[in-house]
Amino acid sequence: MRVSPALISPSVAAERLAMRLLHDDPMRLAHVRSAALAAADLTRVLKHPYAADIVAAAWLHDIGYSPGIDRTGFHPLDGALYLAGQGWPDRIVMLVAHHSYAALMAPYFSVDHLLSLIDHVPGTAEDVLAYADLIAGHDGTGNTPQQRIEEMRNRHDATQNVPLEIREIRYKLLTAAADKVHTDLRQAMLQSA
Repeated sequence: MRVSPALISPSVAAERLAMRLLHDDPMRLAHVRSAALAAADLTRVLKHPYAADIVAAAWLHDIGYSPGIDRTGFHPLDGALYLAGQGWPDRIVMLVAHHSYAALMAPYFSVDHLLSLIDHVPGTAEDVLAYADLIAGHDGTGNTPQQRIEEMRNRHDATQNVPLEIREIRYKLLTAAADKVHTDLRQAMLQSA
């Protein structure tokens, strides 16, 4: 029996769904688990108003890779469409749809017109999710943002149909998001000291 995400905490519901959908992909499941733990730590320190939604989105940001959910071949959109169809809160759907600057990649998957129909979450939520995604490492073992971006360069160069120039713009934006979150973390720690 499926429990509506509205009846339990978003992060618990998200963890359950991620475990169900990604159980056949242990490396990706380890990645989203690590991203969710990082998001929980980050949002706690930052006292982020959307903490629960960011943690849930960290659990769910890669479910679009799951067989049976893949509709367009673009995992951020596929995950978001699945979540919207299951009645997940709009903010979580938006975070999954736009995670890690998905809009830059969408035209090369011929889905930019669809992704543009889903709004962005205002404020820093997308930056916090991008940072959690980066530091989780592709296999959940953890990385610095720079290590993860370098790993993405090596892994994506052989498989992506996205031009190198666009990928490099994305990496710069991811670096800027990580730098912003670092700055916000330093300020939050200074204020709490």
